[in-house]
Amino acid sequence: MFCRIVAHEAPRQSAEPAATPLHVLVVPRNHIRSVAELADTELAGRLVLVSSRIAAAAGAKSFRVATNSGAPLQDVFHLHWHVMAGDAMGHPAGIAFSRRTQKS
Repeated sequence: MFCRIVAHEAPRQSAEPAATPLHVLVVPRNHIRSVAELADTELAGRLVLVSSRIAAAAGAKSFRVATNSGAPLQDVFHLHWHVMAGDAMGHPAGIAFSRRTQKS
């Protein structure tokens, strides 16, 4: 799917509502299956910088950059990073921590 977007054969905006007020995907032009297969450190750095610049341009004071690798977490097997921001976002590590401490 992302290869078609990069090739301008498919729309780059989703018809689905965003999960957060800011939710932008950063997709490299070259097909890389997942972050587990990302060996190009220069590209990795560019993905981080682009993600940061997108958040700054949107006026986000805090933001999250996320990617998934492998099923079942990864649905689209073309590396992409989600840049997300919004007041309603919780802290996933905090959620995991609270669940872990409740089980103790």
